[in-house]
Amino acid sequence: ISFTSKHGALTALLEMRHRRRRRRGRRDEILFCATDCKYECIIETAQHLGWRIVSGREKDQKKSVTPENSETEICNVYWIDISNIAERMSKLRPWQRINHFPGMSNIARKNRLAQNLEKMRRGFQKEYNFYPRTWVLPLELADFRAQFDSNGRSSQFYIIKPDSGCQGRGIFLTQNFDSISPLEQVVAQHYIRKPFLIDGFKFDLRLYVLVTSCKPLRVYLFRDGLVRLCTQKYLKPNPGNVAMRCMHLTNYAINRHSENFQGNETLGACDIGSKRSLRWFMDFLANEKGQRRSDALWSRMGAMVVKVILSILPTLVREYESTFNKGIRSEPKQTYNSTSCENQLDHHPQTIEGSQCFEVLGVDVIIDQALKPWLVEVNHLPSFATDSPLDSDIKARVIEQTMSIVRAKASDRYTYEREERSKAEARLYSNQFATNNLILAQETQASKVACRIEVILERHAPEKLGKINALLRKYTGREVKLLHLIEQKYLEKKTRQLPTNLQEFQQHYVGSEEHTSPNLTGTNKQPFELSNEDKLPVASCSETDSGVELEDRLLVDFERIYPVPLAARMHSDHTPNYRALKKFVFEQDEKRMRRMSCPLRQTRRSTLDSPAALPPLHRDLKDAIEQKVPWGEPRCNGVEKSPIPRKPLPMPGEKQLLAADRLTRGFSSRQQVSAPCSLVTGDHTDLKATQDYAQRVASTVAHAKKWRRRMDDSRKRQNCQQVALQPRTFVFAHTSDTLRDPHLHITNSGTGLKDTATHK
Repeated sequence: ISFTSKHGALTALLEMRHRRRRRRGRRDEILFCATDCKYECIIETAQHLGWRIVSGREKDQKKSVTPENSETEICNVYWIDISNIAERMSKLRPWQRINHFPGMSNIARKNRLAQNLEKMRRGFQKEYNFYPRTWVLPLELADFRAQFDSNGRSSQFYIIKPDSGCQGRGIFLTQNFDSISPLEQVVAQHYIRKPFLIDGFKFDLRLYVLVTSCKPLRVYLFRDGLVRLCTQKYLKPNPGNVAMRCMHLTNYAINRHSENFQGNETLGACDIGSKRSLRWFMDFLANEKGQRRSDALWSRMGAMVVKVILSILPTLVREYESTFNKGIRSEPKQTYNSTSCENQLDHHPQTIEGSQCFEVLGVDVIIDQALKPWLVEVNHLPSFATDSPLDSDIKARVIEQTMSIVRAKASDRYTYEREERSKAEARLYSNQFATNNLILAQETQASKVACRIEVILERHAPEKLGKINALLRKYTGREVKLLHLIEQKYLEKKTRQLPTNLQEFQQHYVGSEEHTSPNLTGTNKQPFELSNEDKLPVASCSETDSGVELEDRLLVDFERIYPVPLAARMHSDHTPNYRALKKFVFEQDEKRMRRMSCPLRQTRRSTLDSPAALPPLHRDLKDAIEQKVPWGEPRCNGVEKSPIPRKPLPMPGEKQLLAADRLTRGFSSRQQVSAPCSLVTGDHTDLKATQDYAQRVASTVAHAKKWRRRMDDSRKRQNCQQVALQPRTFVFAHTSDTLRDPHLHITNSGTGLKDTATHK
């Protein structure tokens, strides 16, 4: 072999080894997709954490990094600052993270925010009085028009905002109804005429809220923020100054173009200028109004943020599960309520830690003269532009601490794929053994409960021992609830907390020395699951969720506002009843889902036969073995049951006959003066004649239906040469003699000829 060929082979071998090392090194890097990221401070923070930027702008290079297109699809973390979030959300994989929650647009859009808060205010009027009266136009245009007089004028000012607008575009004040377009999607609100002023200027507060998880819900409030002032002295609105946007609108995008705008040159100058620090404002308020009122305002703003997010919590949970749990086998979904939302286990794979979504919200608040916070809007795409040192300091701390709680790993993709392959192999080769173990565990748990119940009844109520089998059949699948009720009745009056898994059940009732199924822990399903009404209220999520401790340690400048810490509940004068709010919103969501799915349930034959008991939406394993199906014909051990005979329809009554008579003569079915009746009613009416007339009316209706069906069939035919059946018109007399006469006056509308019928 020549020297050249040896040198070429050695070079190729070295390049291959270098390529393998480079791919192995990429596996140890967290990929951050910055394709839709618009702010440099976010990219710099990702680089500081050691993440590799994909399709973003490197700090030390002029050209943008453009790797292969496939790399944008395998990134670990996605940051999106544009409104097209749903497209990226639909392509996410179970091991990827994103800085938005699906369904958060229900409070980011002004019309949906107003509708959700109005729904909650119907049940809790005192708790949800932190936003002005709002009308969604043109949906509530008639109600909004009633606020004006006959000339379209009102003594009160209204602020009109576009539904999907931002940066103050399209916002104006008005007293005239004619200035509002009835075709545009806008919201109208009462204008707050007496706001709290700083040096004579109107202002609003920008609060930064971090949502780290929706199931269970965890919300944090940044202890700093922005105070954005107007650039003109505030005066009460009148027809002469409503057009002055820099006086009434606090948007930074509007006031920064004013000649009176004053910026912050240094970080220490946070008490001057048109943009100031929220921490300075709280100190200023404490000096002016007292520390107690300042702390009360801060707690009220935190509670307001939690109430807003609770109003859409069922939607957040449902859309989160439908987005990220598409291909994951899980237990049958249960109805959500305030308890089950906290206690239900996440259906994520065990290899993926933490929530796949996190989001920073910008909440705008206005303070009135009574120091009451009023919600303005919620931004799910807040601006992280740094135009001043104050912006850089506040927003950099928000982003750094937010990214620190993202529990992404470079090996998430490979770990997830390896876990999925192992699960597929387990389903392929050992599905039968897992099913047998699950059935054995359920039978073992039921037998242990039966033994415990027998011991209790033998000691306290021996006469009820014969009813044990009937009770177990009644509470099939809910044996633990039955045991709890019997213990409450005979043993102790105090409430015991129910076990939520098989291990706790064995420790509580049987003991740890009892034999357990060896392969039970490897299955995805629990041996049994308590229904929502069986679960007792548990403590705050802070005692049960391990991720809270890590987040509290990393989020130094954030305060946890939900779940409320124990220390905050003890020192707070008034903590809202979040459990009642959560229960209410989940009940309302369940009613709405039932109304939406009602037409689907009505099409099932089993539902029509027995509408009181709806079939379950998920098939149980035991029912599947016994060949029981949740809809269709009922079966028992493969044998079909005979259908329930339906009741025959009754004969039409007097009012129905009158309505049918009016319909046959072309009038409305309702009784009107212009629709005379050809039937004779009263005591002297012959019953037999009335029945004969009813039969004639029925035959007329049947003939009309037949004629209409024949006409429709003839139109559908390609060859329309056949003659369709001509309709007949029945003319009934207005006297009572006609009812006793078997003949009728019948006219053929097609030929104009009269049939046999004459009467006196």
